[in-house]
Amino acid sequence: MLTSVYPFLDPRHITKAISSRLQGLAEDCVRFETGTAFVAARLRTAPLLDMYVPVISPLGLRLIGTVTDHPLLGARTIVTSQVWVADPDARWVRTLSRFYRLGQRGNAGSYHVMAPPMDHLDEDAWTGIPH
Repeated sequence: MLTSVYPFLDPRHITKAISSRLQGLAEDCVRFETGTAFVAARLRTAPLLDMYVPVISPLGLRLIGTVTDHPLLGARTIVTSQVWVADPDARWVRTLSRFYRLGQRGNAGSYHVMAPPMDHLDEDAWTGIPH
């Protein structure tokens, strides 16, 4: 069924880390109901994603770009986790994992993307982009 094609849907893959990310996203969604004033505080420590381009994957809309100040990855080219909320003025996005400040948008042909493994659950750590 679906889990043979998309193993990440299997409930056995739900971990404390995934639950925590989902809970954080849900809490931010509740905050969005009353506005975006809280975002400024989050952006002070958010990584910067520069030369980013949107991509559609089986997991949803994601961004590829060069990140700096990422708490786990430092500075490198990454594919973000799924984008859930985006600033209409293109200053930031909220992904499943975190907020990102947005720098300059890149060109669609800037990256040669290899598909991530379908069972890969730590999306922010996937860097399957040839340098």
